[in-house]
Amino acid sequence: MSSVIGILIVLAIGAVSGRFWESVIFYIVFCFTRLFSGGFHAPTYLLCKITFTSVLISVLALDWLLCGIVGYYWYVLYLYSFIIICRFAPVENSNKKLTEYEKVRSKVICIVEMMICPLVMLLLNSINSELYHIAALTLFSVANLMLLGIFYERRKKQ
Repeated sequence: MSSVIGILIVLAIGAVSGRFWESVIFYIVFCFTRLFSGGFHAPTYLLCKITFTSVLISVLALDWLLCGIVGYYWYVLYLYSFIIICRFAPVENSNKKLTEYEKVRSKVICIVEMMICPLVMLLLNSINSELYHIAALTLFSVANLMLLGIFYERRKKQ
């Protein structure tokens, strides 16, 4: 049910903002990356949906604000994300502990995903689609949510 609500939020915001495909790309990149990377998990379902919606709106707004920047800056955002995600994934949640096998498996999957992303970004760029901006910004958001998750879990333990 949570996934259906997430999809409906994305489709509604995409339709209202006139940025349907950007919203779809956000959802795909966000969900596939977060599935194995982990990161911040809100303490309540409502806060989770508010955070998810805020991240989507932020990504769309940043894409609109930064649309004029030189193309290679998007790859700098990707590189930052690559370093954070590959270094810290998977980020555990105190509500869901991972076995050693799950940790290694998730780390490998994250690294593979992060190696595929620039290829997809280059493909989108080569066909003059600026959807690769959304992919870079979404990965940037996931990386920062991972850092927030690490910080949040450390604070809870103190």
